[in-house]
Amino acid sequence: MSVTFTPEIEPTGFDVTDGEGGRERHTTREAAYARVSELETTREPLPGCTDPETVRAYGAYMVEPVHGDQEIPWVNTSNANARHLLRLLGLLPGLGAGDVVGAGEIGELPLAGEDELWGEDSCEQFLGRTLLALAAPASAGVPARAITPRMIDCGRAEGYDSRRLTQLHDLAVWAIENGADRITWG
Repeated sequence: MSVTFTPEIEPTGFDVTDGEGGRERHTTREAAYARVSELETTREPLPGCTDPETVRAYGAYMVEPVHGDQEIPWVNTSNANARHLLRLLGLLPGLGAGDVVGAGEIGELPLAGEDELWGEDSCEQFLGRTLLALAAPASAGVPARAITPRMIDCGRAEGYDSRRLTQLHDLAVWAIENGADRITWG
């Protein structure tokens, strides 16, 4: 599983797709969903469809936001690393003694999945959080370790925190420069 951080940018349009290459552009979200409602009854393929029979049989229509030629940046991390970064940014509580459980002979395992790994923050707040986190002392990393014979925690290399926080900082700067209101993750 993973978590993606990205700015929320207002779409310039909405494409209705049929899952087989067919696509139609609409100017509003409402118009796109109205078209999907219509297509769900007719199950007609859209222009550019490569497999009309599948569309007629299943009719799996979707609405996708369009942002013109603008490519929206994102930063993706594993759930464990996202949890760590969110803690560094002050968006999740830090680990305490109650957050670890004994795992017998295989060592201690941090509890996972207790935090909600989705949310949003204003771009300005998020930028400030990245600047504060980057100003903190650098982490020495976390060594890899075997959790079970079939599961290995790969740890985090030295410099991971500063590299990823710099990426999140750059994401926030891009978001502000391009008129986004907030950064979302999930």
